[in-house]
Amino acid sequence: MSSPATIFPFDAADAAGRLADHFNDLSNQADTLAISQADTATPDQVANLKTQAQALEDLSHHFTADAIGETLRQIQGDLDNITSVTQQAKDQLGTLNDVSKAISILASAVSLGTAIASGNPGGILSAADSLAQTVTS
Repeated sequence: MSSPATIFPFDAADAAGRLADHFNDLSNQADTLAISQADTATPDQVANLKTQAQALEDLSHHFTADAIGETLRQIQGDLDNITSVTQQAKDQLGTLNDVSKAISILASAVSLGTAIASGNPGGILSAADSLAQTVTS
């Protein structure tokens, strides 16, 4: 049974992210099944479940990469700034003698990476600004 098609608005990054989540869930269920049935299934069946679980996990990673790629396309105009800020952070860490400052820079960089992985363009731009402020303060 198919659901009605949604023509607009369509967020490709969100759709790919949802697919990644679903395929990851399927992978986890296949792994759980392989473990729970290890005593009753044949070794070939358990191996097949594990193979399918890995294939589903690989697909989940592929969809995650697609989601991140689509998000990056959405913020394409800001990528030069984000690249510049992350390079500045890297350069500053290479010469920094203040551990507290290094921790602040790294925490801001993790926030930026998390925002990129989450696919939220507004969050990405906010995290990039925060990293820039941390680097220059």
